[in-house]
Amino acid sequence: MHKRFWQAIGVALLARALPFLLGMEHYGDAPVRIEIAERWAQAPHIWRGFPETYQFGPLHLTLLGGAIRLLHDRVLAARLLSLAAGLCAVWLLWRIAERLRGPDAAFLAALGLALSPLHIQASTTGASEAPFLALLLAAIDLVLLDRAVAAAILLGAAGLVRYDGWLYLPLLGALLFLHRRDPWRALGFCALAAAPALWWMWLNHVYTGDALFPIHHIDQDHRKLAEMMLAWFGQVRWRLYCLFYWPIAVCGIATPVLGAFSMWGAFKALRRRESGWELAALAWIPAALFTFRAAVLTDFRPLSRFALVAGVLSLPFAHASLSALGRRAALLVLVITPLALAAVSFRRNGPLAEWARPLSPISTVPPGIADAAEWLRHNARAGDTILLDTVWDYLDIPLAFAAGLPDEQWIRARWDDMDERLARRTPTLAVLVYQGKLGDPERDRFEFRSLRFCVQQRFVYATIYRRCDPAARPRSP
Repeated sequence: MHKRFWQAIGVALLARALPFLLGMEHYGDAPVRIEIAERWAQAPHIWRGFPETYQFGPLHLTLLGGAIRLLHDRVLAARLLSLAAGLCAVWLLWRIAERLRGPDAAFLAALGLALSPLHIQASTTGASEAPFLALLLAAIDLVLLDRAVAAAILLGAAGLVRYDGWLYLPLLGALLFLHRRDPWRALGFCALAAAPALWWMWLNHVYTGDALFPIHHIDQDHRKLAEMMLAWFGQVRWRLYCLFYWPIAVCGIATPVLGAFSMWGAFKALRRRESGWELAALAWIPAALFTFRAAVLTDFRPLSRFALVAGVLSLPFAHASLSALGRRAALLVLVITPLALAAVSFRRNGPLAEWARPLSPISTVPPGIADAAEWLRHNARAGDTILLDTVWDYLDIPLAFAAGLPDEQWIRARWDDMDERLARRTPTLAVLVYQGKLGDPERDRFEFRSLRFCVQQRFVYATIYRRCDPAARPRSP
């Protein structure tokens, strides 16, 4: 391997060291994925569709479950899986960029991915983006090498990690056709790559009666989020926001200067049909589809994680423009963004921290949420049962995950079996979250179904209460 390749891998490892140690499972549904995989790992079996996996890809859950069984540590197992996938993605992007754009473009692309703040975060938590990206890049690499069968298998696997991988099936089929001009080979590739998706659809049909139940659930969730944003922003502002979201997100993912040069280089490659223009098409056709849904149909809420593939596949086109800055200046530009995002979000509160948190290289939650989880981990007794609030921004999920207490001790308002759990156990502790549904965390006392709770410890965004009604008081001997 070229010396500069190992430099890029070294930078990638160094950039991920602190996030690996200090991050907290939050974005990318990491805690929920790990909890599902952990339960599956106790008794491995063929997944029974949406009733067990919900909206998450079954292959990612299986990989997580296998790693947990092997290492006996759910957080370490999930992070090591993502880290390995993240480093593989840097290697695969190097291979693709070197083949299509040359060694200099490959070095800059690999370095850009190594220092991408979102990819650093995805590589150091239990989220699905790093494994998905590695599988997708491997499939693209193999298509370019004309190894259609292996590419189809990996693309099918990518679609079972994240369902948006299914979008790339016809695109990679078209790429294979452009390279070989063999329609039967391209159709065979698409059929083989689609087989895992068809199998999963059949399982969902058996267990839910709807082959596309996970997709319909995801669409409904995004529709609700989009409606909420429409009500907040208004029609014109929201559509404009969605129209420009992808380019802005790519500038955050790839760092602003590199992101801008990447997009400009990809646009020029497409317009002039330069070497590798097909890669630019793979990057931006799905982005255009998501932009249409968000800005025109208003049934989709764009998220930075959906822009990761577009940003990464555009990186090989940045070299020609960025090289004018010089190597040291270019490296400085790449390093500043992840450092700045980490500085304004790690252990910080406020609007700037909340804006930076989803893109920050260190995955975190507001400090008060982390502190509440820490308090519960050290102060909740074995006999305590904890009533946990639910909130629209899902902060209750990482709070419960970080506390690390057994499921039996929780009565979570987010869970469908909350009433069944209440019938079996009476809560002794309660956690209210800012903007939650159960009560106001600013109050010193609150009542829940005739149970009275008094404040025990207050944090920013979360307050912990203990039962203080007469039935909960110790009786005199």
